[in-house]
Amino acid sequence: MKLEKFKVEGFRCLENPEWIPLSKITIFTGQNDGGKTSVLDALAIFLDPKAQPDAEDYTIRNESGDRVESVRMDGLFKLSAEEQATLGVAGSPLHVRRQFSSTSSTITYETRVHSDERFRRDLRGVSINELRTLADEFQIELLNRASKDGVVTDILKWLREQPLVQGWLAFPSALYSSLPEMKIFESAEALNPEQEINNTLRSSFTTRIRGENYSGQMNQISHQIESDMRHDLDLFIPIVKRYCPDIDDVTINPIFDYSSGFRTSRLLLKRSGGPLIDLQKEGEGRKRRITLAVYEWREQIFSSHPDPEGPDQLILAFDEPDTHLDYLSQRKIFEIIKKIGQPEQTNVIVCTHSLNLIDRIPLTDVIHFELESRKTRIRTISNEDPQLIDLFMYQISDAMGLRNSVMLNERCFLVVEGLSEINALPVLFNLRYGFSPQAAGVRVVNGEGGAGARLFAKFLNENRRIVIFMVDSDTQTSPKGRYFTPESLRADGIDLERQVHFVGTREFEDAFSDATWLRTAQNYWVKHDGSAWAIDEFTALRSSENFSEDLVALVRRSTHKMIGKPEIGYHIARSLNATSEVPHQILSCIEQSYSAANTSE
Repeated sequence: MKLEKFKVEGFRCLENPEWIPLSKITIFTGQNDGGKTSVLDALAIFLDPKAQPDAEDYTIRNESGDRVESVRMDGLFKLSAEEQATLGVAGSPLHVRRQFSSTSSTITYETRVHSDERFRRDLRGVSINELRTLADEFQIELLNRASKDGVVTDILKWLREQPLVQGWLAFPSALYSSLPEMKIFESAEALNPEQEINNTLRSSFTTRIRGENYSGQMNQISHQIESDMRHDLDLFIPIVKRYCPDIDDVTINPIFDYSSGFRTSRLLLKRSGGPLIDLQKEGEGRKRRITLAVYEWREQIFSSHPDPEGPDQLILAFDEPDTHLDYLSQRKIFEIIKKIGQPEQTNVIVCTHSLNLIDRIPLTDVIHFELESRKTRIRTISNEDPQLIDLFMYQISDAMGLRNSVMLNERCFLVVEGLSEINALPVLFNLRYGFSPQAAGVRVVNGEGGAGARLFAKFLNENRRIVIFMVDSDTQTSPKGRYFTPESLRADGIDLERQVHFVGTREFEDAFSDATWLRTAQNYWVKHDGSAWAIDEFTALRSSENFSEDLVALVRRSTHKMIGKPEIGYHIARSLNATSEVPHQILSCIEQSYSAANTSE
């Protein structure tokens, strides 16, 4: 069973249920106490049939402190063919619901059910005598009355032939082990590498104890587990030395016994030629480097011995792993987390306030949490419309006050001259690479009519940020009134050969062929008189002094609509079907910006 969506109602600040999609990597972001950790805790309870919310977890519904009477959690699951057969359902997804109250707890799934409530239980949990009586009452033929499994099989076969209604059926306990497994790695307000190591070894312990190697006597098992876990730590030492060259050795003794479970000693570091170091007494810089080493080590642990007996889906949640880390360290940790999430059965959730991390994945995989009147409101974006993405990005960054700091630390800045480019490039970038510029670490900057944009680009370039320009070719011949001319760029310290792409015969819009403009017009701009577009209408514009302005005038005149350059740029990009159709000057600029943003440091 693989979880695809999840929602919860009545749990802490989560009062209004909204589906939360689970992607390969999902980011939870938003203000403090907005509900991110509550969702993680609720999801952990939902996936563990033995877990239940505490009395304090029920949502407070009024000023008097009264709480709701029940908590409800829902999930949509993709099923294997075997699981579909076990449940007697066809296709996916399967809707599973858990409901809790002070007196009861149920796990059900939505399907076609018999009108009699007695058939809606998990029949495998009913006594054989009661099953026989039920079968006799409804004249169900039992081929083997002595076998409980046989009786259940015959009743289920009979049920599939009966008139059924939509309803909820008890989720069979036999499938509890098929539910996804979830591990939460919590980050404290201060860096705590020792705790991170303990969490990783505890996860390793859980995986190892299910393995085939531990079928001997108790003491032998204990010693074998401790030995294997020390092997895990042997992988950690060289990574620590890479981050902290002055460290010669690492001491942390994993101890396991059946009475107390897994536990560890303190983490101690040994400096070359010096005494042992208690990491808890070291500075934040040392803790930050060790924390990075722990995350890199964790990636090796998860990839080196995956759990063969584990569930089909493993959900790993990292709660603010970037706490107290600088920009480059945040990026390093996120790259490691992406590697952790590469196995097919693994999904990753990251709770973070860092726009640096948010920009590394498609915004459709970002869940934004807000707190309104002490209740959580969840925002998602379901398509790649550039205007909606910009609005969503603004809402996130404005709420956290981090927009400028991220802009000043981004990997690569692509400066363009106008609205056509700013609306076309996200689509063209996605056509080339399958994701947005933001996800690749490229920030597109609109410099139209902006002396401020020129100063901003100059500042970034002087501070050794990667800046690339896409400029209309006619700036070389008609510089009057333009901000990004060859002379001005050269004066600002820009290397014209390496950093500037001049596009079009004169400008961005004329770089696209007449056939492409015809296709765009046919797809998006219907003439007011119903007549068909002709390629000659666009060919005639080639002799114009200002192709883009005359193009806009033609479209407005023909459609009787106030279509402007934003729509022109967006629709011409949307009309392309393959990378080969992107004008080579524009494609070269896109590829250079991607390469600059993703070159290993």
